[in-house]
Parts: sequence; C-alpha cells; structure tokens
Amino acid sequence: MIRLRRFAAALALATVAFAGVASAADQPAKLRKVTVAAGSTSFAWLPLYVADGAGYFAKEGLEVETISVGANTTPVAAILSNSADIAGIGTQAAFAAIDKGQTVKIFTAMTTEFSSVIFGRKDAFAAHGVDERSPLRDRVAALRDMKLGVISIGAGSELLFRFLFSHYAEGVDYGKVNLMVVGDASKTLAAMSKGLIEVGIFSPPVPQKAIADGYGAILIDPIRGDVPETRGMIFTALAVTPERVRKDGPMLESFARAIERADRLIHNDTAAAGRAARKMMSQIESDLYDAAVKAMVSGMPKTAVVSIDGLRRNHEFLEAVGLKYKVDVADVTVNDLVARAIATMSKN
Repeated sequence: MIRLRRFAAALALATVAFAGVASAADQPAKLRKVTVAAGSTSFAWLPLYVADGAGYFAKEGLEVETISVGANTTPVAAILSNSADIAGIGTQAAFAAIDKGQTVKIFTAMTTEFSSVIFGRKDAFAAHGVDERSPLRDRVAALRDMKLGVISIGAGSELLFRFLFSHYAEGVDYGKVNLMVVGDASKTLAAMSKGLIEVGIFSPPVPQKAIADGYGAILIDPIRGDVPETRGMIFTALAVTPERVRKDGPMLESFARAIERADRLIHNDTAAAGRAARKMMSQIESDLYDAAVKAMVSGMPKTAVVSIDGLRRNHEFLEAVGLKYKVDVADVTVNDLVARAIATMSKN
C-alpha cells in the first residue's frame, strides 16, 4: 500500500501553538481524504503522482491516498463497492464494465497514447535487418520469426501484437506466432537478457533498463507515434461512479483542478514534474527514471478534459482485435464537471 501524507496542517498547528495564538479562526482547514485504487504503481498514472508531489491536491484541500491493487478489474470493483472514491484503470476495463451494465464513468485521462513499447534484443533485430527506423511493415514482419514475451494473453500489451500482425503482416497466422507468457517486468528482463525471449512489450522504464544493460533496443514505440491507428488513444484513465459524482461533485472538481495543473506542469516543465512524482517511483534508478519521464511526456494529456476522439480510437482498436464492447464513447465521461472545474481555476 502506498500512502501519500500531507504535513502542512501539522506544521501550521505547531507554529500557531508556538506563537501562543490558538484561536479557532487560526486553525487550518482539515484536508478531505480521497482514496484512489490503481491497477499498478507505474508511469501510467504520472499526472496523479505529479498532482500529489507538487502539492496541487493539498492546495485544493485534498489528502489523496493511492492504493496499488492487482488486476485491472479490481479498481472497478473498489469504486462500485465504495471501497475507493476513484479508480485508475485501463480504458478497456472501463468499456468492459460499461458493457456489463456497471455504472462507471471516465473521469480524466492519464495517458493519451498507447504506452506499451515493443523492445527487444538488438542482436535479434540486427539479424533480421530491422531497427526503429525501418518501415513499420518491415518491423512487424520481422517479429513473426522472433520469440515474443507477454505478461498474459489478453493483456493490453498482447493486444498490440495481435493488432500489428493483423494490420501490417498480411497472411501471418497469429496462432502460429511464437508467443510466450513470461510475466512481469523483472521476469521479462531476465528472460530477455538470457536470450529465452527476444522481444517484450512494456511501458517505460522497462525498455530503458534493457537498453542501459547493453542488450536492448526499442523497435516500435506507440508513445512517439509509430503506430498511426493508436495515435491520441486514451489508454489509461481515472474512473468514478455516477453516485460519486452526485455525492461528491465539489471534491471531484477540486481533484480535476489538481490534475489539470499537473498536466500543464508535465508539458511546461518536465523536469519539475519529474521531481514532483519521484517519491512514488523511488525504487527506480535515477538515470532510468529521468529517461522514462522524458519518454512518457508525449503520451501525457494536456488537459483533464477527456478527448472523445481518444476514447473512440481505443474503442476502434479493441474492435479491430475482436473485442466488441457496446459503449457510446460520447456518453461515458464527466467532461461537463471537469470543464466547470477548470473554468474556476483562476479564482483559486
């Protein structure tokens, strides 16, 4: 469990006591506690981490606790059961929940590009005569003869392989592709370093780690726009229930303002944003952390208002790999609330 604590209130109280002015009027307002259940601790939630580390939540009177939970469906269950106020999920999970009739709304985007990067052993790429500058079709064609590692079948990363083969490698039988379920990042990197697999797919900083260790190279990077069909896709997002919107509209507006400020900081001062988010990613080596922040910037939203076109692109991508969710993407956001919150920022 990852807890984000705020000490400004305690410090202010100590100062008042020291000065001998303990009147009620001088006491700071109590911060409203908000719980976010996320599917992982990763750069997929960078705006969330920046908003906390930069003090934007505290400025809005919020004390945000982020709990890292397991599978992508668990955060949805958390908000449906009122165990959490907000869920951090892949957009696919939101579509799946809505398709099942569950009351979920997409609150604000966390990433606006497909954030999993295809990387692998540079010697394998060289043997097949491809690198990140080769035409996309040539890169995908080369993958059919390599050993590909994935977290699991059906995971978002595996779906990218499925999409690329169906759209850029005509005639390839995906069922015969050498696909291996490897598991998490550490297992993937260990298998790749030993040559047990040649290709993996993960968000930064995993590809950067393989590069730093001397054997890795990036082949296809959707974050920087290598795959035209995924450009601008809302890949991860925060979600809420309609009940939470009715009960806690003012809190959600405060939260949205903090995220808007974080989005702006990421694009206007990336270094400062990276420093703000650092405490949530303290286990990552400094050089890898800095490289990952820079790699993620082009996949970060520029505003807390959700792009309907970005949702549509994700929906179309999922349909292209056979996942058909009955969702009206124009009716799954709370953009009116978020826009209203942003409009008041100059008053705060």
